[in-house]
Amino acid sequence: MLTKKNFLKAPIASAVIAAFCCSNVYAEQVASEPKEKKIERITVVGATTNSEITPEELENYQANDLEDIFRHTPSVTVGGSLGIAQKIFVRGMEDSMVNVTVDGAPQTSTLFHHIGRVAIEPELLQSVEVQAGAGEATSGTGAVGGAIRFKTKSADNLLRADEKFGGIAKASYFSNDGHKESISLYGKLTDEVGVLASYVNVSRNNMKDGDGAEIPGTAADQTLGFIKVNAEITENQELTVSYENRQEEGEFGKQTNWAPLATDPLFKSWGERETIVLNHAWYLNDLVNLETTLYSTESSFKRELYTWDATIKTTGFDIRNTSEIGMHSITYGIERKVDEVHSQSYEDFGGIFDEEGTVTGVYVQDHWQLTDDFLLSFGARYDAYELDHNGIEANWIKVDGKWVIETDASGTPVTSNSEFSTDKQDGFSGNIGFEYSFTDALKLSAGYAQALRGRQVADAFTVGELSHNPELSPEDVDNTELGLVYNDGTWLFEASVYLSVINDVVFDKFKGREGVFYENIGDLETKGVELVAGYQGDNFDVIVSYNHNNVELNNAAFVWPDANDASGYSTVVLDGVDMAAYEYGGLGNAVGDALNINFNYHINDQIQLGLNYNHVASLNDIEVFHRSMELGWVTELETVNKPGYNLFDAYVTYEPIDNLRLDLSVQNLFDESYRSHGSVADYGHIPGYEGVVGIKEPGRDIRLTASYQF
Repeated sequence: MLTKKNFLKAPIASAVIAAFCCSNVYAEQVASEPKEKKIERITVVGATTNSEITPEELENYQANDLEDIFRHTPSVTVGGSLGIAQKIFVRGMEDSMVNVTVDGAPQTSTLFHHIGRVAIEPELLQSVEVQAGAGEATSGTGAVGGAIRFKTKSADNLLRADEKFGGIAKASYFSNDGHKESISLYGKLTDEVGVLASYVNVSRNNMKDGDGAEIPGTAADQTLGFIKVNAEITENQELTVSYENRQEEGEFGKQTNWAPLATDPLFKSWGERETIVLNHAWYLNDLVNLETTLYSTESSFKRELYTWDATIKTTGFDIRNTSEIGMHSITYGIERKVDEVHSQSYEDFGGIFDEEGTVTGVYVQDHWQLTDDFLLSFGARYDAYELDHNGIEANWIKVDGKWVIETDASGTPVTSNSEFSTDKQDGFSGNIGFEYSFTDALKLSAGYAQALRGRQVADAFTVGELSHNPELSPEDVDNTELGLVYNDGTWLFEASVYLSVINDVVFDKFKGREGVFYENIGDLETKGVELVAGYQGDNFDVIVSYNHNNVELNNAAFVWPDANDASGYSTVVLDGVDMAAYEYGGLGNAVGDALNINFNYHINDQIQLGLNYNHVASLNDIEVFHRSMELGWVTELETVNKPGYNLFDAYVTYEPIDNLRLDLSVQNLFDESYRSHGSVADYGHIPGYEGVVGIKEPGRDIRLTASYQF
């Protein structure tokens, strides 16, 4: 049965599912938990709209990609059924506005604006934390839209009580359409040193949508290798080092997040992410609770189209300490991150381009227990952004099958250079919030948070087309939230409202022949309501959640044709511009109201089952082409619709013996034909835009998994 603390910590269906894993697994987890540490993660600002996803939920529904991970999280939408093209939207804001980390290593920028920037294997995850909206000073650099923290498993999470070595072998079959195999070996080399090594292979053919039609360009092969070593150096020190390599390849469309037409060619493509993370913790006393994270992560994407390839490498560190002084718990630290983008192409674009962006942040956050019932939180951080750009445009020719730079009659390479550096963009941001307990079960919280983000490294695909904008201002966000929670361990009720405004939001506007130009285009506002109600019985639970969110651009200036003006043009300032992923990729995407109902039933120690229903309401008459009118591509605004959809997912798990687990889950039980609101909408009815259509989601997928623990 869930404890009150757990029920409160994760007030969405995902957390509740965790309670109904079999009793022997729960005992194993408790026995393998590390020694209690003096640092306790406390969050006040925005706490009621945060959520956590557990490995039990991912295992029950046999999660295979980002959409599966966040399928039942109300504030998160994932668009694109193709793994490499999937993008995450938190409260309608794209993950490029969110600080996404894997074991503390940030996943930065984009390799190609038609593919996603987050690649993760659910098999490895111990937890997923979602912070919706700007929060406390410890949230990390650039977290104007919030933060998503993926944490991977270690040997201690998998070893049973008094067990020194073990392993798990899994085999899965997906009816729509593929298979997955994995093996994990883990153990204690000594009483202080543990090792986990995993290998995962996923192979998928083209999926079919709910109408039974094949979705071309969705076949892909994925492999993942992972190793993690954790060591208890002394009684008060722990060291963890992990290495992960994830690869994906397939033949995808020219725009990977659009549905290819039947006559469109597919292009061989390769994606890879390699991450190394070192975490050190030193728990000395109330004043010294030091945590250090060092990381290096590199992502790459290469495709046959344009003979183009790109890499993004991020290195950095975060050093923080927590001091317990009287009624205060104060966390303070420094972090630094360096992003390096390298892009190279031989045809059409022809050039070698590099950008290096550096951000340094210092922060402090105080949690002050004024009384037994009243907790006050306040903090501040300072961030400084710097960026250097270097480009070489070249004419390439093929000689003896190899690409070389063309030379003139004197043998001098035919090139031109472009270099610029942005002025330092820096500033302070603060936050304040409180939590007041009327009773042990009833709590009220409120918070206000700011965050700042300077110029980031560019999309690797368009970095060669950039025009420098010396007038560019940094973005800053104001986020206000109010929440009320009732949780007595059996009944749960939550209500949260929020308003977030990113002032002077930056967008990489395409300017036709002038290339790409980063510009402050207005204020990005997201506001909404989240409601949760739940009941937990002795052997079953039910959670109902509702999410309403509006994400729109305000104070946005457009230069449109105007026959009544002598110049032929006039500036129009608009409010309430709905986000559409085709025009505002990298910013946001409008998502309809969502209702989620999750039910779990623990029949006995061997069998459990669950059912999830998700309803997303339709969005109609979304105005588009504001920017296209400026470029002269169209002469009037058009509208697109996002039809609503209803999804049912179900699972049954059966453990006939201690070491064997059988899982049956069905995604999209009733074979709904739909396009996620996180995907590009359907522009196909507009003449000239027949190919601008987001990929549909897969239809019914029956998943069978057998796992054996030894």
